[in-house]
Amino acid sequence: MADNQTLTERILHALPSWKGYSYGHKADMPSCVRGVPSKIIDTGTKQIDCSTFTWGILCQLYPDADWTFSLYKKWQMWDRKDLWGPITVAKKLGITADSDGDGWYLYQVWKGQWEGGHSFLACEAGGRLLVLEATRSKRNGIDHNGVVWRAVGPAEAYMPPFPEYGERDATRGYVYAKTKLRGV
Repeated sequence: MADNQTLTERILHALPSWKGYSYGHKADMPSCVRGVPSKIIDTGTKQIDCSTFTWGILCQLYPDADWTFSLYKKWQMWDRKDLWGPITVAKKLGITADSDGDGWYLYQVWKGQWEGGHSFLACEAGGRLLVLEATRSKRNGIDHNGVVWRAVGPAEAYMPPFPEYGERDATRGYVYAKTKLRGV
């Protein structure tokens, strides 16, 4: 990606590679994603889950980070040692910023300890959030299945209007951690 692109432009540029994916656990990653087992690259299932998607798109956005299989396992929390695996790994990879306020964030949400986890990206602007996620759900009367802008529809390569909700709505009041993503 060109150095002068903003993080939002880079996200929008990456979204077409996720078009046509549905939510599922037979993960299929585009060939540009690094640090994952080769058996989940271009498998043809066109399925993606939330944490696999956040790993995959962040690999596209930060291609110079050291994306490795050992970090992928921690991101996926396979060892059940770190509830905040994606947040911990993102910081270790150096793709986060030490600031708050408007911008893009990586979230990890839990209903309970190791129960009902969900990972997603969100753009904050003026206290409102626009969520980008892989999910199968129904929100605001909209059926979601795949990579979507929450409460809007499929994640097309444009920024939709921000919904009228903030962080509490986006996390549903559950326990969560977040980290701001580093810009360009």
